[in-house]
Amino acid sequence: MIRPLLLPAFALILSPLPGLATEALPLPVPELASQARDPLAEGLAAASLRDWERAQAAVAQAGPVAADIIEWMRLRAGEGTLTDYEAFLQRRADWPGLALVRSRGETAVARSITPSRVLAWFGTRSPASVEGLLAAVKAHRALGQEQEATKWLTSAWPGLRLSAIDQQKVVEEAGPALSRRDHEARLDALLWEGRNAEARQMLPLVSEGWQKLAEARLALREEREGVDALIAAVPEALARDPGLAFARFEWRMKKSRTDGALEILRERSSAPEALGRPEVWARRRAVLARGLLREGKAAEAYKIAASHHLSRSAAQADLEFLAGFIALRAMKDPARALSHFRTLGDSVSTPISVARADYWQARALEDLRQPEEAKAAYTRAARHQTAYYGLLAAEKLGLQMEDTLVSPPPLADWKGAPFLGSSVTEAALLLYRANDPANARRFLLHLAEDREAAELAALGAFALEKGDPHLAVLLGKQAAARGIILPGIYFPDPGLLPEDLAVERPLALAVARRESEFRADAVSPAGALGLMQLMPGTAKLMAEKLGLPVDIPALTRDPAYNAKLGSAYLAHLAEEFGPSIALRAAGYNAGPGRPRAWITQFGDPRRAEVDVIDWVELVPFEETRTYIMRVTEGLAIYQARRTPGAPVAITGLLRGAARG
Repeated sequence: MIRPLLLPAFALILSPLPGLATEALPLPVPELASQARDPLAEGLAAASLRDWERAQAAVAQAGPVAADIIEWMRLRAGEGTLTDYEAFLQRRADWPGLALVRSRGETAVARSITPSRVLAWFGTRSPASVEGLLAAVKAHRALGQEQEATKWLTSAWPGLRLSAIDQQKVVEEAGPALSRRDHEARLDALLWEGRNAEARQMLPLVSEGWQKLAEARLALREEREGVDALIAAVPEALARDPGLAFARFEWRMKKSRTDGALEILRERSSAPEALGRPEVWARRRAVLARGLLREGKAAEAYKIAASHHLSRSAAQADLEFLAGFIALRAMKDPARALSHFRTLGDSVSTPISVARADYWQARALEDLRQPEEAKAAYTRAARHQTAYYGLLAAEKLGLQMEDTLVSPPPLADWKGAPFLGSSVTEAALLLYRANDPANARRFLLHLAEDREAAELAALGAFALEKGDPHLAVLLGKQAAARGIILPGIYFPDPGLLPEDLAVERPLALAVARRESEFRADAVSPAGALGLMQLMPGTAKLMAEKLGLPVDIPALTRDPAYNAKLGSAYLAHLAEEFGPSIALRAAGYNAGPGRPRAWITQFGDPRRAEVDVIDWVELVPFEETRTYIMRVTEGLAIYQARRTPGAPVAITGLLRGAARG
């Protein structure tokens, strides 16, 4: 039951919104905002100008939640007294973005003269700002707790972001509590993280040897002239520094001196201590290993991939997979590959990654002639049919698509759901009406973080029924990362795409879901627009080809228009690449020139003699490899809803019509 105190806000959403028919899927929420002097909209406009007095006045009669939305923004902007921060955090402890509220509140904490109040603010949290650190240190010292003050200084010092003035404040307050070794540790951390200006500020605080080491690392990172002389000037005791080795490695990579970079990487990959920070080397390590694999140097590629010295992380999982793939497919060593795939399986938890580990374990077990164990691994992978590798496993076993993916259960009834009783939900609804869908989604995604499957399904249904399929997909992905699959919101068909498209509608849906997550007004940093993320030049060409008016602003206003042009481009790609989704998706993501080059390099995946699964794995760009996989997942699921009962056939989608 909805709590009475929230009824005014929910009266807005439980009854039809302006222009919204509740029985039909509406236009996206941003189009639904009431423009008739919405008080929160006026408050948000004033807040954007940091006119907090006018912002607060605008929402004075709009209720406590609207008032606290403005207060949330004001405090996140660093305004307010310590009392303001304390009261808000107590009142809205379940709102999103509180880490920034607490961080900004440290400025107010620094103005407090009561040591116990200062320390109560932090509790067990470390300060996130120089003001907070100095306030905590002074409070401990005022209470005679010098050891605690020193502990806070030494733990915060390496990572704090500091101007030259702030650095001087900390050094003066710290006194002997920060040693030269502490300063060297901070300098080293700053150099690893590429924070060059802050690193330079530290030079007067370290030894002459460390100054020379830092100058060499900085010169390499900035690609300055004279790096050889600066490297030679580093004292012998510091010449083996892992950070210097990485700077030299990066410099060689940027200069396309790949052989020299490999020489450093091989030498340094003997132990984690020699790498210093193995995770910083990981991205380049994968690139080099894949390059060696493409050159036919499988054994060397394997050594580079396998000697990563990483603990559990996304980078470790990717390199374990890559080492296993090289061992299995290029070195024909399934036992070695199986070891890597099992390590991968022990390191991951999301459906996509779990399915990848189990699928490739099955492939290795097949090569080891262990059919029962292979079947068991394929079966485990096939439990995840929303994932590319799970679908490959299902195909191998001759399975049909799962019933819940083909015919998703009806949308949940959200009208009595517990989340309606939360001030977080009320804030989101008010933000929608004030035409701030980005923050509205932020509130609802935060609300979903700890909800169970039934309430997540209700939230997703709410998002779809109220016209925000983008939020529905985000909720579906958030749930899937926790192992909760909600097919109707994870792979929705929100009614944004017309039926009369130049390609099959399931493909257009799969691409739109991947490109914008069904956000009709999306604009990428590169300038791609709308539902299917079209560049203006491509949109113009497709509009002219279809005989439609060229209307670039409509790409983010009219999802049907966008879908027609995006689908026309997919059809255009099919003229060259045929029905192969591997090639068409690659062309849509990376441009048609890339798959043309890859056909020359790796073979034509449409041909029977080319292993299309290997072909996808050999695509050099991680973004494009992932793109092909995610579009293929969506296409398989949306197709199955139109033609239920057919066996899963992923390799057929990837390959398209076979060529002799």
